[in-house]
Amino acid sequence: MVRVDLSGYGYVNARVRGMRAHLLKKDFFMRLVEVEDFEALHSLLEQTAYRREVNEEVLIKPENPDFDQAFNLNLIACLLKIHDSTGGEPRKLVALLFSRYDVENVKAILRGKKGGASPGEILNATIPVGNIKMDKLEELARQREIPDVLKVMAALRIKYARPLAQAMPEYHSHENDLAILELALDKFHFADSMESLTGKDDNVKMVRQMFTSEIDMRNISTLVRTRGIRLDDEEVLELRIPGGSLAPVQFLEIHNMGDIAQMVSEYPDPRVRKVLERALAEYQELDVVAFDRELERELTRETVGMSNLDVLGIGVIIGFIAAKQNEIINLRIVVKGKSMDQPQAKIRDNLFFVEREDGEGPQ
Repeated sequence: MVRVDLSGYGYVNARVRGMRAHLLKKDFFMRLVEVEDFEALHSLLEQTAYRREVNEEVLIKPENPDFDQAFNLNLIACLLKIHDSTGGEPRKLVALLFSRYDVENVKAILRGKKGGASPGEILNATIPVGNIKMDKLEELARQREIPDVLKVMAALRIKYARPLAQAMPEYHSHENDLAILELALDKFHFADSMESLTGKDDNVKMVRQMFTSEIDMRNISTLVRTRGIRLDDEEVLELRIPGGSLAPVQFLEIHNMGDIAQMVSEYPDPRVRKVLERALAEYQELDVVAFDRELERELTRETVGMSNLDVLGIGVIIGFIAAKQNEIINLRIVVKGKSMDQPQAKIRDNLFFVEREDGEGPQ
């Protein structure tokens, strides 16, 4: 048997480039938007890398296949293939990238418990590729209420149990507002991740930049959503996730402006200011959703663009994951739009593609 060297990025990036070749092009989505019925939609999806998962869902529920679940299963398979193709330092960084799915899975469980979802419904919303394996997710999903979930998390030595337990008194004092627990989870996750990213290695720097950009996106979204709300300075700063580009004093100053137009015009980073200006142009029609959408799209542009920085670095993996997730978002937009009989023009307007620089067209 030939032994493959997994200690560098050569092998894993070759596999990622193979998967990247199967990403769907913009013209495919235009054809998908134009289909007239379910049979035509299914026929087109059968021509893609999603065909196995899609066909399985059609067999299980021919009248109402769960395409969301099919897309999820395909993403999981891609991510596990990446994980299994790494070793040494690359695996450590990939594990950090995948830690976001642990966080999102815990959130899915908390939301499911709050909303009365069944264990099956909760698990269908998870992406079990991080440190919290499926057997543990199943055990957590079986618990009756959020306090029970936290007790089991602690017993299983899941590191997110402590910050969540510490946030429970505030959660109860704010009428069981789930945003309290989710913020505590995000703060711990980003602090824990950034603490692990030490050294001057270019790959470490790239992952750190990705996390910094994610933190900035969250903090800006928080500023937009809390504009005009009277809060003490201490309360404002508690909403900030440390580790981003905005210093505490800048975060506080922007919040105290109150006016959304002023917040945009005086934002300190000119590159981010341009993104916020695009959102502001749509603010009257979409409200805060305009800012969330533009910030998420800018983060997608930035992370997809990392593919082009070093063919033998972590950027190829970061870029593919971002492109794959954006592809699935676009697929869900089309499927949902068709199920709701939305006009084709509206569905197209909601799609987002990133222009690639590698000659393979937009994603």
